[in-house]
Amino acid sequence: MFEYVKLKNFKSLVNSEINLLNKDGAPKKTVLIYGRNGIGKSNLASAFFMLSETFRTMDVRDLMQTILTDKPESLDNETFQKLFKERYKDIETIINDNKTVSSSEPMYLEFGFILNGNKRGKYLLEMDNNQIIHERLEYVLTKNKGQYFDIVRNNGSTTININRRISKNKKAYDSILEACEKFWGKHSLISILFHETDDKTEEYIKENLSVNFKEVMHFFSKISCKLKLGNKGERGFIGLPPEMIGPFDQGEISSSKEEQLNKVEKLLNTFFKSVYPDVKEAFYDRKLEDDIIHYQLMFKKNIAGKVRIIDFSLESTGTQTLLDILPFMLVAVNGSVAIIDEYDMGIHDLLVKNTISSLFEKIKGQLILITHTTLLMDSKIPNENIYLIHEFENGKKNIKPITYNNKIHKNANVRNQYLEGNYSGVPEKTSIDFQQLYSILKEE
Repeated sequence: MFEYVKLKNFKSLVNSEINLLNKDGAPKKTVLIYGRNGIGKSNLASAFFMLSETFRTMDVRDLMQTILTDKPESLDNETFQKLFKERYKDIETIINDNKTVSSSEPMYLEFGFILNGNKRGKYLLEMDNNQIIHERLEYVLTKNKGQYFDIVRNNGSTTININRRISKNKKAYDSILEACEKFWGKHSLISILFHETDDKTEEYIKENLSVNFKEVMHFFSKISCKLKLGNKGERGFIGLPPEMIGPFDQGEISSSKEEQLNKVEKLLNTFFKSVYPDVKEAFYDRKLEDDIIHYQLMFKKNIAGKVRIIDFSLESTGTQTLLDILPFMLVAVNGSVAIIDEYDMGIHDLLVKNTISSLFEKIKGQLILITHTTLLMDSKIPNENIYLIHEFENGKKNIKPITYNNKIHKNANVRNQYLEGNYSGVPEKTSIDFQQLYSILKEE
């Protein structure tokens, strides 16, 4: 799980840090992030999303090479869908999307993490306007924390330091070093290694990576991010465990995996019947074609005194949001990290409170929520897990727990205090003359 994040020249977070440890020094399993609109809450979520994006740039390279070859017929429909649905990007595009506007300094991201209870690690990325210029990973080598690799580009020259203990034998180590010399800069070493270990011809690399390094790779591969992009829609990566399918609403799956589909159907039926009393059954409408099952989620609902079958695509925004975020909640329960931006989109405040309260004690991983639902301040979640983003006059932003520099009486209602502006992080009180606004349109 993550213990801290440091950001420099990342979107509107020019110099910010968030500490995610509790008073006992353990990562907090549930974290709520509050702040006024436009303060940078979604940008914090974007930092985790960007981290996941940088791990996939070698996949972009392969896909684009396939498209540009003289045999584009080798690119099947599934690969095309993967390309456009996941919106894979190269490193330069990722930088342009995330680096602070008009910043002349490098963009810097540092993630501290703890695995298996007490093994601490640190991963950092630094980028100029075009490429990665510094990448470093620290984690337990054998018994103590050490440096796995530290790669720096300066004045056009690259210095590569990769610890020999990253792999079990020299052949695998030499292959890693060769791939790094060839691709690093436009791709991170983590991205290169993900690609190499996914390649069946390079399976020996995966087999010969050190056990501790495999722990780090597994942790990074299971990070799940759901990001809200204003009116541009949503993006997300889900580190799904093998027992889950995706997406939940509709799609296709091999008939050999129908039992897996049956389990997800049972899961959704149980979930939605517990959330909505008018839902009598959630099930998949299935059609089999050439050993492929095409499935579509349907509801049996009590409408006007009669049970009717409704296509899930016709359900409300809030209900569809619940389905979208359900996999992220499940991966947090399963032991991975999930970051959800605007968890409460279209969902009733009480339903948000009830779902998070039910989830809180079951999480084995880590769940970071960007939210505006203040009712969560009255839930089971401790006050030290509630964070506010403050902005100072010099533009620096502070991300701290609500308990920071605040002596909160045990009987105080934190939500009421927050809404009164006692902890800051709320929109300023304002009065808008809408008649004046409309009259501007009529000016001659």
